[in-house]
Amino acid sequence: MGATLEGAYRFNQSWAVRGLIADGISANGTQSIDGVTFATSGQLGGFALLADYYTGSSGFRVCGGTFVSNTNFSGSTTATAANPIEVGSFTANSGETVSAEIEFTRKVSPMLTVGYDWNIGRTFTLSGEIGAIGMGGLNVSVDAPAIAANEIAAEVNNINDELSAFGVYP
Repeated sequence: MGATLEGAYRFNQSWAVRGLIADGISANGTQSIDGVTFATSGQLGGFALLADYYTGSSGFRVCGGTFVSNTNFSGSTTATAANPIEVGSFTANSGETVSAEIEFTRKVSPMLTVGYDWNIGRTFTLSGEIGAIGMGGLNVSVDAPAIAANEIAAEVNNINDELSAFGVYP
């Protein structure tokens, strides 16, 4: 998720609660696939509320909580006479625009991690963490000319079925 900013409150030697904001990574640009150029944008990030359990007097912790995602990726392209766009059995002709968006299936997802805290003085901590977010897969939506709704719906359903295999984000 990129760099994060977090605040924590430790109740005792074993338990703490943390909130974190992962502004993550964002990018805008163009991507060419099979001769078709797409204007693309994407953002990876969100915020979480976690409960931490520390084992013994070390900085090792096990964490569980909730992650609220603002992750999404989108792209759009406009067909030209030289490059019509095919989506399933539909072909977008010159001047017609097709756009797509991908996001986590669950906006609110469970999160489980393990980590280690290294205290720097009394107020700052350097920490590392590894774990997973149960995002439930990825969901694709496509916006195309209305005449193509039925043809595109079948293709989008196939894509969403394939992407449901990615149920966990590491």
